Amino acid sequence: MEESSITFKATANGLILIMKEEEDFEAVIEQISKKLSAAGKFFKGASLDVKYRGKVLNEEQEQQIIELMENKTGAKVKSLQQDTTEPEQLEVEQADNLTGMHKIKKFFFTGINEGITKFYRGTVRSGQLISFDGNVIVIGDVNPGGEIEATGNIIVMGSLRGIVHAGADGNKEAIVAALNLQPTQLRIANIITRCPDEEETRNVLVPELAFVKDDMVYIERFLPQYK
Repeated sequence: MEESSITFKATANGLILIMKEEEDFEAVIEQISKKLSAAGKFFKGASLDVKYRGKVLNEEQEQQIIELMENKTGAKVKSLQQDTTEPEQLEVEQADNLTGMHKIKKFFFTGINEGITKFYRGTVRSGQLISFDGNVIVIGDVNPGGEIEATGNIIVMGSLRGIVHAGADGNKEAIVAALNLQPTQLRIANIITRCPDEEETRNVLVPELAFVKDDMVYIERFLPQYK
């Protein structure tokens, strides 16, 4: 069973479990167990409303998933029910000269204050890709030729000189921040900006934040304010 056969998406009120319809239930249970073993600590003590999409479950199967989630995470599953709403979708056209990918459809990841976060410690080197369905925080640098893609926000606790794509599922509220923001290319949702041809020489780190306003990418410094 492929890793992508099971996906958890965080929402403001709980979780959405997305399953491939053709997968048998035993394989679904096995994959859920693996994912919860890796990330279950984030839900400890929480009270969750869970909806599921893709595969149709009977009451016994739903109860089995509830017990598995509670045992693996320490959370209280208040409800588990099929999501019958139509998910809002967006066609995101990928940059041909960078990804070589055609148009794809993904679920929206909304806002900047929700979602699972991946921490990466170390340098993202040339030719390396960090991709995650959520937020990404890099404790280190992103070198030219390195690439980060996230459906949520991207934070780099170092120098960002590679390629970044935040809000990859169409979320224009996503942000990109770095202690030294000098990307080869910066993209939020479907809006792209590049660094100037003549790169500014910096003697000190200048923390900056990139965001979208009026379908344009703006970059601001975010230095602490002292009174």
